[in-house]
Amino acid sequence: MRLADGVRMRLKGMDPVERENAVRELREVIYEDAYETIANHDDALACPRCGSVSIVKEGHNPNGSRRWQCRDCRRTFSETRDTLIGRSKLPVAKWMMYVECFVDCLALRECASRCKVSLRTAWLMRRRLLKCLERYLPRFAAGAGVSVQLDETYLRESFKGNHTKGKFIMPRPARHRGASLHRRGLGGEQICIMTGVSDSDTAFAVLGGRGVISKQRAIEALDGRILRGAHVMADTAAAYPGALEALGAQFEQTDAKGHRINRVNTFHSNLDGFLHGFRGVSTEHLQSYLSWFLWRRSLRANRDERIIRQVDAQPCPGVTRDRNHVTPPYMEYWGMTA
Repeated sequence: MRLADGVRMRLKGMDPVERENAVRELREVIYEDAYETIANHDDALACPRCGSVSIVKEGHNPNGSRRWQCRDCRRTFSETRDTLIGRSKLPVAKWMMYVECFVDCLALRECASRCKVSLRTAWLMRRRLLKCLERYLPRFAAGAGVSVQLDETYLRESFKGNHTKGKFIMPRPARHRGASLHRRGLGGEQICIMTGVSDSDTAFAVLGGRGVISKQRAIEALDGRILRGAHVMADTAAAYPGALEALGAQFEQTDAKGHRINRVNTFHSNLDGFLHGFRGVSTEHLQSYLSWFLWRRSLRANRDERIIRQVDAQPCPGVTRDRNHVTPPYMEYWGMTA
């Protein structure tokens, strides 16, 4: 008899509560085994304090992972001590389950429900994953002979989140998502996102300030991304000619209706679809979500395995308190209009 058939027979002989607990235990074992397989901890270990490779086994952590001791400085450490999963109090199976939700871009409440964690814990897990992924974004640099399509898109400024606690004070009355703006047009209550797509399909997306893009803000956004000699196509925005001349790029202005910048327009359409699933993104965290979108775009296959390897290979960036009381960008606008 096959192992799977034996497991099915055992499960059928259980009552509903026992069956649910058994399935949960099996799922955790599968997730933990998948993590060990993907992370591949066969590389030579070294002491995180002195760098010595003269290490010996020194028991286990409460979660069952191996601990080591350095023979030179006598320090004990865990194999994944400084990584995101290694420093977390949550079990590996919980992180693996959350990674699946993260790759599928599920809402926070759905992630919290599936992983059996609180809403705040789900939010902090997302923030930590996003911080890790920013290190793996492909660098955009278009040099001589490279063709690039430029355009900008605008999103309403959002103060989404619970502001009844903490130090943040709303600079304007709260409004429901989708409500009309105070002023029509591309005013100061809209955030500009500068975007570009090269002929090799690499792309970038970066916040470009408030309202209609200016020459100076365009130079700041494109500096280091558009290099001397690059061939750039863009629409009739007034900021591009002077900005690209200052950067030494060859500029060709075209009408958006001429379908010559369709690649970047498709990029905007995909970005709108990505952000729509979150029912609004706070401007405070918008750049992180743009990085998330670029990461997904650059890795169209095997995202589950890639993200586990990437998270497991890097030290954990920061702690929880680093993500509290972060001031949204471009807040000086509200001080000038007061």
